[in-house]
Amino acid sequence: MSNWLIYPLTIADQQRHIEQGEHLLTTVQAGDPATLFWSIAEPAGLVLGFSQKQTVINPAALLAGSLPIYHRRAGGTAVLVGPTLLSLDVILPADHPLQLPDLVESYRWFGETWVAALAQLGVTTRVVPPAEAHAQRALRKQPETREYELLMNRACYGSLSPYEVVVGQRKVVGFDMIRRRTGSLLQAGVLLQWDTQVLAHLLGHTPDEQITLQKGLLDRAVGLDTLLGRVITSDEVISAFERVLIPDERQRFVVDPLSSL
Repeated sequence: MSNWLIYPLTIADQQRHIEQGEHLLTTVQAGDPATLFWSIAEPAGLVLGFSQKQTVINPAALLAGSLPIYHRRAGGTAVLVGPTLLSLDVILPADHPLQLPDLVESYRWFGETWVAALAQLGVTTRVVPPAEAHAQRALRKQPETREYELLMNRACYGSLSPYEVVVGQRKVVGFDMIRRRTGSLLQAGVLLQWDTQVLAHLLGHTPDEQITLQKGLLDRAVGLDTLLGRVITSDEVISAFERVLIPDERQRFVVDPLSSL
């Protein structure tokens, strides 16, 4: 149970990443080691949550077809993937000790590991307590805040979920999960950089919505480059996370990169 399979960073079409994560989840068996699968999308694209419809996208942007659109099987809302976002899939077999019956608490170890990893890079973060995430979600039902919060919630990084990783109130690492009989797939997206212009154009249906999204999303999330005052590489982030999660290198088993495609 203490051993981990590691798929090194793969840069490829986002659909390949989605299919690889689902394949790993579908084929994992009891007693298998947990797996880390690192990825960056190329080309850039927009990934919608499982329940999101394409009507959430600005019709003009959708018609222009400027970016490919993908759907993931996990919940949550839209994520802009590409060179500014480092993604991690963690596949846990059903009998793994990190797979808990409580879905919300299943994120706690993940968030705490990310906090410790980012601390090694010089970034002080915290996990979002469930009560804080629920309080923000409640704002979507209040008349005075409903319109704004629903607009921000079109994007994953516009709202908070339990045990996600933040600086102040700004999200740095977002989470989602797929759970099947075979096990769980926990997904993390780490903001290496955060530029809201493209996302605001894709998700804002009017000029006013686009302006509000561009400014509001800057208040809701932040990239590691801004926090550190320099460009940070994906390798730095990967190394820090793996050192925290798997301090004994003898428990890391690196998979041939060709098998990740």
